[in-house]
Amino acid sequence: MKKLLAAVALSLGALTMSATPAFAVETGDFYATGIGPGPGDAVTSAEKVARLYARNTGWQDSQCYVRGSDIRSHFSYYSATVWLWCHR
Repeated sequence: MKKLLAAVALSLGALTMSATPAFAVETGDFYATGIGPGPGDAVTSAEKVARLYARNTGWQDSQCYVRGSDIRSHFSYYSATVWLWCHR
């Protein structure tokens, strides 16, 4: 009986040790606006501001991606809103 209990205890210990740990994933969303003479310039301007917000809260540039943008045309310039998505 003692051998059986010892075998069960060892089996449970081995099962517990072989379980993969759960990793937490942290994400962040940053939105910013920018303006420029062309649509690409407006998006670049907004992306720079969004990346500045992200860096100021501890994110690295390599952890962040532009997830979406919205470009608006005005009389003599363009404005853009950028959604920057970060994960680590």
